[in-house]
Amino acid sequence: MTELMHTANTDSSMTAATVSRSNVVSFARPAHQTPADSRTTGLQSDTHRGEDHLSTEDLTTASTRQLRIMANQVYRMLDTDYPPPGAVERYQSVVDELGYRARQAMERGPVAPPRETFRDNLLYRRFELFVDGRLAAYLKYSMNGGQVNLLDGVEQTGFRDQGFDTTLMRHVMLNVHKRRLNVAPQCPMAFSFLADHPEFRLLATRSRA
Repeated sequence: MTELMHTANTDSSMTAATVSRSNVVSFARPAHQTPADSRTTGLQSDTHRGEDHLSTEDLTTASTRQLRIMANQVYRMLDTDYPPPGAVERYQSVVDELGYRARQAMERGPVAPPRETFRDNLLYRRFELFVDGRLAAYLKYSMNGGQVNLLDGVEQTGFRDQGFDTTLMRHVMLNVHKRRLNVAPQCPMAFSFLADHPEFRLLATRSRA
């Protein structure tokens, strides 16, 4: 008789746990999970990974590109069965900031493109890109015969995520081509540029480590 009572209690508790959605995370995933369950679990996992975008950081310090990425991430969180608290407000704040910047740009009218200057700084052994007279990015290098080893690319604060790394790398590759030198990419900036611009890879085909 005691054994039957224990069995009944166990079945009751398991039924309650199955019905209660709030306790579902305390139980192991069912052995036979359906594809729909897998998709739900994946969406919840993406939601937790994207909750960094719900922080209270000042949106005015983010670049427009970062705001667009943030808007897409938060929208994905909203497009789930259980959006995290604050997602709606965060999405609206990001959209408002993007709208404000768009209005400001229209009021300012056409903006003159920044004045870019490229140079090979032989003293510091680095290629440099200046924008309106300020150092925006540089790429350290070393020479090995007729080969230029691209060692370390840096974007300066205030110039990040604006495409100046790509501009610098294009100048570097054209400069190297003009001097009939070979390129050995050894930093993320160079690898990323060559991956996105295969027309320049021929200059690096004979690179040595």
